[in-house]
Amino acid sequence: MYTNTPWDNHFEGSAPFLVTDPTVERSALQRFVTPYLNPLLLSFGLYANYIINLVEVCKGNDVVTPWKLFLPLEIAAMAYAWGWRGLLLMYLSHAILGVYYFTLALMNHNAERCHDVSKRNAARDWGEAQLVCSADWAVGMPFWAAGIFLWLNYHTVHHLFPLTDMSHHPAMQRILIETCEEFGVDYVVQSPAKIYQQMIGSFSSPRALLQEIMVYGGGI
Repeated sequence: MYTNTPWDNHFEGSAPFLVTDPTVERSALQRFVTPYLNPLLLSFGLYANYIINLVEVCKGNDVVTPWKLFLPLEIAAMAYAWGWRGLLLMYLSHAILGVYYFTLALMNHNAERCHDVSKRNAARDWGEAQLVCSADWAVGMPFWAAGIFLWLNYHTVHHLFPLTDMSHHPAMQRILIETCEEFGVDYVVQSPAKIYQQMIGSFSSPRALLQEIMVYGGGI
């Protein structure tokens, strides 16, 4: 709802290792080291998210379900059956998953355009703010082929219509482009390689230092 603002529950999800707030200064470590170690850091993403969720469960902010036991039970079973090799196999499989998913997810909101606070603050409404804060790539791909990107390449339409099944995203994408052209709304699509490069730059350097992020478009 409040993408790339302090009200966004993902806004500081990777801090202090990977800083995504474009308005704050980075330490020397955050500027010169951690952005380039992001694959190593993201390899622990699954465990970090599990711990964060566990804390929320303990606080009473999330529900307790038996499914939450599966991860520790899986790790324990592998360790019991295979010892340290089982633990290593678990880490490797979870690391591949973490790097794959979290890299794509971070690319969605940390391209150079997504950190343009002035442009986001000037957005005329909530919908236009999502266009500024979300990065898309390879939007001409058919549905099944886009699976290589976990369908996150159609991320803007996901934010605009979050309850719509993702199988409709390619068709919705075409309507989005036509609508932006009709109303003169700026919409940018870039290559995944360029967005990845911009993401590293966003981690290492604040693109809107000391500016204030308005939660509502147009500064309302």
